[in-house]
Amino acid sequence: MKVLIVDDTLSMLMATSAMVKANGHTVVTARNGREAVEVFERELPDLVLLDVIMPEMDGYATAERIRQLSGEHWIPIIFLSSLINDKDIATGIDAGGDDYLTKPVSQTLLASKLLAMQRIADMRARLVNVSHELESANRRLQSIVHQDGLTGIANRRHFDAMLTHEWGRSTRNGKPLGLVLIDVDHFKTYNDRNGHLGGDECLIRIARTLTLSANRSTDIVARYGGEEFAIVLPDTPLEGVHLVGERMRAAVEALHIPYNAPASFKEVTISLGGAAAIPSENMSPQTLIEMADHALYEAKRKGRNGVVVAGYPECAAA
Repeated sequence: MKVLIVDDTLSMLMATSAMVKANGHTVVTARNGREAVEVFERELPDLVLLDVIMPEMDGYATAERIRQLSGEHWIPIIFLSSLINDKDIATGIDAGGDDYLTKPVSQTLLASKLLAMQRIADMRARLVNVSHELESANRRLQSIVHQDGLTGIANRRHFDAMLTHEWGRSTRNGKPLGLVLIDVDHFKTYNDRNGHLGGDECLIRIARTLTLSANRSTDIVARYGGEEFAIVLPDTPLEGVHLVGERMRAAVEALHIPYNAPASFKEVTISLGGAAAIPSENMSPQTLIEMADHALYEAKRKGRNGVVVAGYPECAAA
């Protein structure tokens, strides 16, 4: 361990340091409470051996300050003092101390206390590691819950949750919420011609392209289902929805993914339906989805590989 020893008496400081070093630990020292706080912040020791009676700042005040600085990270503090009545010991424990030894402390007793504190520190470190591992596992689990297994983007569950969240935010701030629904044109034909593995690779490439085409970190790109995708666009008027949709349409077209099928359509394209609305009492997120879905149907009716948007007049511009 790295042990901080604090004592204003130089001879006692040197004697205690020698005993701690003899037990295989590293030593850093301070001659008073204020210096101890500075050394503690700089060195981050594993254990503090703290004298009680010191000028400027006594051991109790020093312990309280160290406890404030260590926050959630427990660092053991052992008081070393010639004050041995019950009140002094209780005051030390109340100030944040973990043990109380009478000076001058014997080599054997100090070695035993160091060993005990080492065991406690090791156990705490293991608990901290387990806690970190659990937090990491929980983050991975949350990612799996919200992530589409094939494409790696948000799944339908996360899309539904975020659409509801952004709908509520738009209701509060009175800003338009945009939505784009996307369908891969003639995907069944592509799947039949290239197999399911080829179809999966096609969807992965399209998902990656859509994500790269969403310029803002607040835009949410999700797999809506099968060969369908959806993009939630916070604070976006109808004009912005159309611009995002057209950028995505062009980006997918630029991939030049061949169908490998004897048909009039030679490369993979997408159709997009966009909508924007400022939420009101007679509307819900489903209203926005239906608007975008109708626009998507119109884009397909017009021949696919296009963008159609729909919305209220107040959403036409920012």
